[in-house]
Amino acid sequence: MSTQSKILIGILFTLGTLVMLVMIGVNEDNRMTEQQKVFHGRNIERGAEYFATYCVLCHGDRGQGQPGLGPPINRTDLLDTKNAPYLRAIKWGGTLDDFLHDTIAAGRPQPSKFYASQGFGNTMPTWSQDYGGPLRPDQVDSIVAFVENWAPGENPPLVALEQTATAQPGGATPAATGAASPAAVAPPFPLPPSADVIAAGKTTFNAKCSPCHGENADGNGPAAAALPKKPRNFTNCDEMKQFSMAAHYDAVENGRIPNGMPAWKGNLTEEQIW
Repeated sequence: MSTQSKILIGILFTLGTLVMLVMIGVNEDNRMTEQQKVFHGRNIERGAEYFATYCVLCHGDRGQGQPGLGPPINRTDLLDTKNAPYLRAIKWGGTLDDFLHDTIAAGRPQPSKFYASQGFGNTMPTWSQDYGGPLRPDQVDSIVAFVENWAPGENPPLVALEQTATAQPGGATPAATGAASPAAVAPPFPLPPSADVIAAGKTTFNAKCSPCHGENADGNGPAAAALPKKPRNFTNCDEMKQFSMAAHYDAVENGRIPNGMPAWKGNLTEEQIW
């Protein structure tokens, strides 16, 4: 075979390879989309298995809830991803995916008078290994995918949304934070507070809060890096003025467990919290 023939064959082979690569590239987006659908479907299937093992006892096989054990989660107000009425009612700033993941991962270890009043006396266990539970993070993700697969929900809201929205000061609900005490209605001192009150609060803050929230209250304490969500920056006045004092009291008293914020009820007196 002559050199020119070899060169011609090499050129034709190169062109053929380029054509094949172009064809593969053109179809790659479609192929990846199909693969993502397959992966998501398998993730939902795994989530169904985990849900049947760990969640059915309290929440039912279709998320309809079990009397006396667990509330319904296959609800139109929770799983309506377009309007998100429940998330808006509790002033949740994240996505449904975030809300479900945090709820399952960290649980709801604080007793809730609200759910007790609805006949559900149990607390939500902590499930993720990140918080000391038995499930890997990917298993929690699979359960979230399975629950989201019920969207937009089959069952009506547990309570009227306006009742849900006002169940706690500042828009937080007992489902999210536990039951606020009657002390959260108003501070036990005149406003604005005296210098002595502020000094006492600073002493408590430095002792209990500064490891996470920082000495300057900017959310940059030495322990902040270990939390699932950075502590709020209290020096951001525009953000802080959106919350009432009662809402701040509720956050300290009942904590924000999914964010790593502990409940200080029982560790601090009502006066110290104020």
